[in-house]
Amino acid sequence: MTQNQKQIKTPHVVFAILIVLLIASTLFSGRKTWGMGDVDLVLLLALDVSASIDAREYQLMREGLASALSSVQVAQAVGAGKSGAIAINVMQWSGFQEQEVKIKWTRVSSREDLLNLSEQVRRMPRRYDGGATDIGGAIEFSRELVNSAPFITVRKTIDIAGDGPNNVNRSPAFERDITVNSGITINGLAIIGEAVTLVDFYTRFVIGGNLAFVENARDYDSFETAMHRKLLREIGSLYLF
Repeated sequence: MTQNQKQIKTPHVVFAILIVLLIASTLFSGRKTWGMGDVDLVLLLALDVSASIDAREYQLMREGLASALSSVQVAQAVGAGKSGAIAINVMQWSGFQEQEVKIKWTRVSSREDLLNLSEQVRRMPRRYDGGATDIGGAIEFSRELVNSAPFITVRKTIDIAGDGPNNVNRSPAFERDITVNSGITINGLAIIGEAVTLVDFYTRFVIGGNLAFVENARDYDSFETAMHRKLLREIGSLYLF
């Protein structure tokens, strides 16, 4: 090989190496920035805090969620997954454009992680008081949160918990269909009380997607048990009660 050939080849080799390094750097930095690790489930917990829920009922809902998250069975279910971790976000919703994240995306992979998350839930203040019930708005807001979650997963679920049917804005079925078509499952926790047809409403207009279901609580005193059962079912545990 002549000296001229070496001079021509060297820039090409250097350029090729730079391209490879650039691609590797982009992939690595993208994973580091976007991905906070693999999880078996991305779970958005959306809690109704509309006018139909009084202060005592909100406390029972908050304490019920905290207790369910801190259970040994939930920790065992999380640990039994392929990645041994799930990601959870908690938001509150009420009427039109009344949705707010209360606990940002948190990766949990141990009982200690779940206990820490449980304590955050117990300290969680109520954002809205006296608003309407916009389930469709809650689904739309939740969908955006789930789609922007910084985790790698094949299972994405929104969990709508409430004690009444939609009474403002358009039917939640519109946002439900968009969400399901994007690959997200929507489950429901219907707190029946005096709303005797609420399970049917959730079944027809709220839930959808792969293995979607409606869990029900007779009243707020039953919320903890229903939430516990629903979390185990969503995470994938065979432990049902």
